[in-house]
Formats: sequence, structure tokens, C-alpha cells
Amino acid sequence: MKKLIVAFVICVFYFAIGFSQDSIVNGITEVNEAEIERLIISKKLDSARALLSKTKRTNYVDLLSKVTNNKKLSYKEYDTFITKITSSHKLDYGLISNFINVYVKLPIDKSIINLDYTSIKFAQITTLRNNANLDEASTQNEVLEKYIDQFNINSKEVKIEKAYVSIHGAVISLIESDLERGKKILNENLKVAKQYDDKLLEIASLYYLSDFLVAEGKLDRFIEVIEKSLALEEQLSKKSPYYESTIEHAINGYTFKGGYDKRVQSLLEELYNSPTSKVNSYSLYAQYLSKLDTDSNVKKEIFKKFGVSNSKEFCKLIEEKTKSLLTDNDFYFILIEASNLLEQDNYLKEAIRYQERAVKLTRKIYGKDLAISLANYNTQQAVKIKDIEIEHQKKRSNIFITSATIIGLLLLISLFYLRESIKQSKRLKEKNRIIDESLKEKKLLLKEVHHRVKNNFQIIFSLLELQSKGVVDKKALEFVNEGKNRVKSMALIHQKLYQNNNGLIDFEEYIQLLVREITAVYASNKKVKIKVDSKGMQFDVDTAIPLGLIINEIITNSYKYAFNKIEGNELNISIKKLKNTPDYTLTIADNGPGLDENINLSKVKSLGLRLITRLVKQLQGKLEQTNEDGLKFVITFKDIHARKAIS
Repeated sequence: MKKLIVAFVICVFYFAIGFSQDSIVNGITEVNEAEIERLIISKKLDSARALLSKTKRTNYVDLLSKVTNNKKLSYKEYDTFITKITSSHKLDYGLISNFINVYVKLPIDKSIINLDYTSIKFAQITTLRNNANLDEASTQNEVLEKYIDQFNINSKEVKIEKAYVSIHGAVISLIESDLERGKKILNENLKVAKQYDDKLLEIASLYYLSDFLVAEGKLDRFIEVIEKSLALEEQLSKKSPYYESTIEHAINGYTFKGGYDKRVQSLLEELYNSPTSKVNSYSLYAQYLSKLDTDSNVKKEIFKKFGVSNSKEFCKLIEEKTKSLLTDNDFYFILIEASNLLEQDNYLKEAIRYQERAVKLTRKIYGKDLAISLANYNTQQAVKIKDIEIEHQKKRSNIFITSATIIGLLLLISLFYLRESIKQSKRLKEKNRIIDESLKEKKLLLKEVHHRVKNNFQIIFSLLELQSKGVVDKKALEFVNEGKNRVKSMALIHQKLYQNNNGLIDFEEYIQLLVREITAVYASNKKVKIKVDSKGMQFDVDTAIPLGLIINEIITNSYKYAFNKIEGNELNISIKKLKNTPDYTLTIADNGPGLDENINLSKVKSLGLRLITRLVKQLQGKLEQTNEDGLKFVITFKDIHARKAIS
């Protein structure tokens, strides 16, 4: 009996050793695969080959070997490789997109559409768009559209692929707030999906349609569409690429609506238990927890599940688990949702710290890249236009000189030069067409910049709002509120910019909005008669920002010190263009007691008045102040063109 026991123990021991060795080998293989992928995408093929020689052979490792050694791959193999590296949160998708552009060539066979190729390109376009690279996404969408247009439009496969490629236009319509156009595209796609019983196309169209319903504020319809998508997913043999994102949409919808705790918890659990979506579930857990009361039993159960006792510990945990795995874009949502949760549970200092980190991360993500992109764009466009002008002028001169010298020569020579002129004209038309298309794309990018700047101001406003909650000192609270008003005045400028197409701000509308915001803060029960006269006055952002801040400071001063009566308060604001001069005048007057006559504006210690003085200098203007029947400011200033002419 003892011998049997000893033999059994020995067998178990060797089995455990073998199992642990296999686990170690598998773990090493996975680590090596990830590093090989990184080396391939970074074009360090020699290093990738060296690491491959030390890696256990698997089907996927064999595929990596083919990629590394530049062997011919099928589109299906490319799809497998690209899908795998895209799912990694550690790789820069810009490098992956470059790999696709270099290695995944247009199919040679023109007799039948290659669906593996279209699948790769559509996934590339979607991911580029999700990473805010609209220029490149639009370029690749055109490449895919040209490929599909080669085939018979009446073919089922071609109709379905054309529906997929039209989705990019729908998303662009959403960005431009053209909701009707975008919805029309998606509804047409749903008809195609129903016609051919293509559930994957139907799911894709419903997924993007749900974004339009959010923009329209139709929450119940949004949830209905999401549940329909999830029901369609159950009919598929394999979950679609939209499945996990659709679950995230459902969680957002039910969390916002409230009263669906069991459904939200079930969906969160599904995301958390999936290896591919677990890392994305943490921000959604934080979002859901922020909607629950501090002493909620459900909240306590979730904390227990994660081994923490409060929201502070939970936020620290999810930060540690995601920081090294998520891109900056995705990690931003971890910080924002953590801040909201901490604020809900009254951890205000911690909430502010997370909010500040989110602001810094936003600047890192968008500020530098977008500024460089815009600077490059302006330079490129200036060079292109100048080159075309020079080339056009040179050709015209050549034609004129040639025409003068060929008088009396053979008609054949005249016809030859005429033909060259026509060709050149066609080339110029093509170049102008390309420039027009580029301008449209860059205008869209510029609107996106103003939209993001406005959002950043909103974050700063929220940060000041948070800080003001803990301020007891009235003077400090007054400074915070004034800071909020200044941020709001600048945010309104960028809001008007991304809503307009001409890059100018209508100051009649802007002043009305600004006065409404300030009135909401200071007016209380006082009645103020406000007259605004600035019809037709439009300025660019370089003039609008300082001018808006000046108006904000003076109006705020009037509300704080001039309007001491319940009724009979008056405030007049006007902007006029002076005749026969490039100057404008801004006049703001109230019927209050006015300023002390002994006050010297150049030496005053008030932050608001000092700010007004500096901003007037920035506009190369002149400030005059009188106390007749109240306080009156008259500011003469120049717009951007006049200032540039002087400098």
C-alpha cells in the first residue's frame, strides 16, 4: 500500500512540473508574440526575426514569420494579423495604418469583389475615425469607394459593400450636425440589409443610428435600437465587431435613464468577463457607481467584488489596472468617470485632482497635434496656391510669346500649341479641384478644433465650479466666479466659431448670450433694461477674444456696483465702425453712481480694470471713461487687419 502511495505522489509531482513548464512556455510565447508584433509595425524586421527564432512554433507564430520575411500573404491572413495587432491597446494605430497602406495592395482580380480586402479597409477607416484622424480616414474611404465602384452595382455583394462605405459619410454628417443627411444614409443602409437579410450590416447601421438618437435626445428610442442590435447579435454564429461597443451604449443609456440596475449590472458583468473588453469595463463601472447613492447596497456589493471599501480605493484600483493598457484617448475616460464618482461620494479634493489630470491629458492628445496639423495645412495651401499662380502666369507668358513668334508659320504648329494650352488648362482645373476638396476637409478639421477648445473651456469651467463648492471666503468665491465668467466669455467665442462657417463671430448674438449668462449670475431680483446696438459687427477670433473679455469685465462691474435699485437700472452697449478710418468704437454705459473721480485707471489695483487696460492695448486701442449720468466707457480699437498693417 505504501508503495502505491509513493508511486502516486511521484506521478503527481512530474505531472505538476510538466504542466507548469507548459504554462511558462505558453506565457513566454504570448509575450514574444506581442514584442514581435511591435517590432514588425516599427519596421525592425531583423530584431523580429531574431526573436522569432527563440519562440515556440504555433500557427500564429508561423504567420508572423511570413510577415517578417516578406512572404506573400492572402488577404485572409492579413486580416488575421491586423485584427490581432489592432486589438492590442499598446500599439500606435498610426503605425498599423501605415502598414496596411504599404502591404495590403489593391486586389489584381477585377472580375469579382474581394470581401477580405474590403473588410480590412473598412476596419482601418473606422479605427482611424475613432482615433480622430478624419483626414486619413476620408482618404482611405475614397480608396475603398473607388475600388468598389469598379464592380457591377446590381450585384448583391457590391450593394452591401457600398452601404458599408457610405457609413463614413454618415459619421461626418453627425460631426457637422447635419443629422437629417446622416440618418437618411443609415436608413438606406437598413433597407439594403433587410433586402438581403444581412444582419451584420443591419447591426452596423443601427449602431451608428444610435449616435444620431443621442444627438436628438431621444433616449427611449436609443435604448430600443440598442436592444434590437443585441437581439440580432444572438442570431449570429459569431459576435459582430460592434457587439461590445453596443453593450457599452446600452450601459450608458440605462445608467442615464435610471431604474434598470439589474440590466446594467448584467451588461457590466458581461464586459468584465470578456478578455477583450475587460479593460474598457472599468470606466463604465465608475460611471454607473457615480449614479448610485453613497450608502447604496448595490454600490457596496460592487466595491466588495473588486476588493475595495470606498470610491477612493476603487478609483485607485482601476487606474492601476488600466494605465499601462489603454491609449491616452481611452484613459481620459477613466480619469473623467473617476472624478465624477469621487465628487458624488464627496471626495472633492481627489475629484479635482482627477479632473486636472484629465485636462492635462486632453491638451496632450489634441493641442500639439492639431496645432501642427493646422500650421502645416496653412503652409501647404499657401505654397500650392502660389505655385499654381506662378505656373499659370508662366504658361500664359509662354503662350503669348510663342503666339507672337509663330505668326506666318504652319497651321500645324499653331494647332500643336493650342493642344498644349488645353492640356495645361485641364491640369490646372484638376489641381484647383484637389485644392477645393482639401479646403473642405480642413474646414471640417478647423471646426473640430474650435469644438474641442470649447469643450476644454467647459472642463476648466467645471473645475472652477468644483473648486467654488469648497470656498467659504466671500472674496475668494467672488474671484472664482469672475474667473468662471471669463472662461465662459471665451468658450462662447469658440462655440460661435464652430457653429459658423466663415470664421467670424456675430457680436450682436454674442453680446446677447454673454449678457444673459452674466445676468443669471448677478441680477437676482433686480430689473435691468438692456439695449444692444451692434448689428452687422463681425470679428475674427484674434479680435473677438480680447473684445469679449473687455465686454465681460465692464458688464460684470456694472452688475456688481452700478445697479443698486430694484427697478430703473439701464445698460447700453454698442459697437460702431468709424467713418473714413479702420477703427471701431465700443461704448458701454450704465446709470449707476459711476467711478470715484480720483481713481487713476493706469494705477488701479482692481484685476478687472487692469485686465481691461491691458486688453485695450492688445487691440491697439484707446480707453476713455466718464461719469456723466453714470459710468461710461468708450473704447476705440482696431481689428486684426488694421493691427497687422501697423505692425
